Amino acid sequence: MKKIFIIILNLLVFQSFSQVLNVCSQAKIKNYSQALKKNNASNFQMEQMEKYDVFFHHLDLKVERTSTYISGSVRTMAISRALLLDTFVFQLYRSLNIDSILGSGQQNLTFYRIDDVAYVILNQPITKGNLIDVKIYYHGTPPDGGSAAIGSGFSNKSSPKYGNQITWSLSQPYSAYEWWPCKQSLQDKIDSAYIYITTDTSNKAASNGLLKAIIPAGNGKHRYEWKTNYLIDYYLIAATVGQYNEYINYAKPKQISDSILIQHYYYNKTQAYTDGIKDMKVTATQIELFSDLFGLYPFYKEKYGHVMAPFSGGMEHQTMTSLGYFNFELVGHELAHQWFGDHVTCATWKDIWLNEGFATYLEYLAEYYLFPASAAATIANIQTSAKGGIGSVYVYDTTDVGRIFSSRLTYNKGASVIHVLHYLLGDSMFYNVCKTYQARFAKSTATTEDFIKVVNDITVKDYRFFFNQWIYNRGFPFYNVRWNYANGKLYIKTTQTNAQDTGNLFSIPVPYEFTLSGKDTIIYLQQNKATEYYEIALNQTVTGLKSIDPDNWILCEKYMSKDPLLVGLKEDTEHLSIKMFPNPAHHILKFFNPNQIKFKLVIFNLQGELCLSRDMNIATTEFDISLLKTGIYFVELTDESGNRKIEKLVID
Repeated sequence: MKKIFIIILNLLVFQSFSQVLNVCSQAKIKNYSQALKKNNASNFQMEQMEKYDVFFHHLDLKVERTSTYISGSVRTMAISRALLLDTFVFQLYRSLNIDSILGSGQQNLTFYRIDDVAYVILNQPITKGNLIDVKIYYHGTPPDGGSAAIGSGFSNKSSPKYGNQITWSLSQPYSAYEWWPCKQSLQDKIDSAYIYITTDTSNKAASNGLLKAIIPAGNGKHRYEWKTNYLIDYYLIAATVGQYNEYINYAKPKQISDSILIQHYYYNKTQAYTDGIKDMKVTATQIELFSDLFGLYPFYKEKYGHVMAPFSGGMEHQTMTSLGYFNFELVGHELAHQWFGDHVTCATWKDIWLNEGFATYLEYLAEYYLFPASAAATIANIQTSAKGGIGSVYVYDTTDVGRIFSSRLTYNKGASVIHVLHYLLGDSMFYNVCKTYQARFAKSTATTEDFIKVVNDITVKDYRFFFNQWIYNRGFPFYNVRWNYANGKLYIKTTQTNAQDTGNLFSIPVPYEFTLSGKDTIIYLQQNKATEYYEIALNQTVTGLKSIDPDNWILCEKYMSKDPLLVGLKEDTEHLSIKMFPNPAHHILKFFNPNQIKFKLVIFNLQGELCLSRDMNIATTEFDISLLKTGIYFVELTDESGNRKIEKLVID
């Protein structure tokens, strides 16, 4: 398709272009029976825990598939950040009993607890840079339901389809302490971890890293010994126990000569294998694709894997995703997190879109490259869900777990905004930004500001305006476009509104697909202000405006109409004295028509669909809108001289 680029001098420099709920979101906000409000430890308690830097955990636990009861020990090795550290502080849910705490010399240490925080008195203060080594023995039953931070940190349930009873962890965002003693700090990644799980010999136990051994433990038990030497965040450490079969395959990305182990634990049922084998196999293809686009799979020296658990969706435990079922989108989403979320982790929960927005967008990219015929529908569905979100992508209230994992805002609007950025940058620069972000913050954490700096550094332009409009502020643009072709000129008047925030308008080049002399042609026009006029001399006849943003790059709503009276760049709303009220309205919309003129009333919704249209005579002072559903609409009023105006209408 031919493309014409139009640059308007008074606009910003034009940049060169070289389902309803996300299942991951559902998994992370499920099982709440009370308000979705939850804090991590208090600021003071977190300050006490920031006095040390964790570099090693050894979890040695006893877990069965029949209950959430847990017992065992966790050894923590850390380095003091304080000049003199005399108290070691950690988090453990109050229902879990601490049996004893040992120091590096196996001596018993004195401790006390305040709610969910334990304070350990060290035998002698530890100076800055020196080792802290404590081993915590504990047992008990973790909390469940609404008392937990996000559903439950540790759960037990039977699969409704396959019947397998499973015990599994899901710690994001604040629930790791509900099943093991830890420090819940995103920015203190653990250098390495051992996760040993002793369980009945009929069970398998899945966790992070590589399975180094399965050791007989006597009395019908065995111990699975998993070890990871990659930096890992607290909420990504996992333990899952159940009856599984194992399927192994390998990915072979071109960056390395060796292959990457992919280890799938699926329910020990023939039907589970039949249902999942296609997507177990496609995991290798997705690893190879993402390695090409974003850099080599970050944990290639260990593995990638899946373990099934009876919940709806998935959780991106590092190197071993937990998921309720296999399908292409879910596998792609959780795999994408190994780059965006695990390798580079959001530095605060305010920045969670850097994890979930990218993972959702990579669902689309996987489909775009591997199954392109259905990709357009996928991005359209993502955008449709995003338009239903009220608020910013950036999370200002991180006590609201439901808001952190908002499917519409964090996931789908986050993905839609990344799609807009992709459009602005073009393929080459977009993937350069993503790879640079991965390299610059490898094995670490990043904020939204960090990502903005990467974009600015790579593009050598200031894109802060973009992130202010799309990430920090609310809403998305609605474009009402009128056009006409006369006397060899194309006239366009476009009005931009934002129903969520009238003060937040968007600066972006908008593609218009016109039919010029029988050929479909895309013209790009920069939209900065609420209203823009364009007058373009063409030596080809324009016979129609086919669409606005035909490839669905921009998260927006649009409405277009041909206006034979549009032959110059003039404002016409000042000539239309009709006023409508009340607003918000309920059942009846009234009009003040001081000049007693005839006019046409058109009401359309945010999707640009015509809802009502009526020619109004002089005597008409009100209009029945009871057939319209509650929501936001636009009302277009046009008099017989062609003067018109469009106003937003809220129906409650």
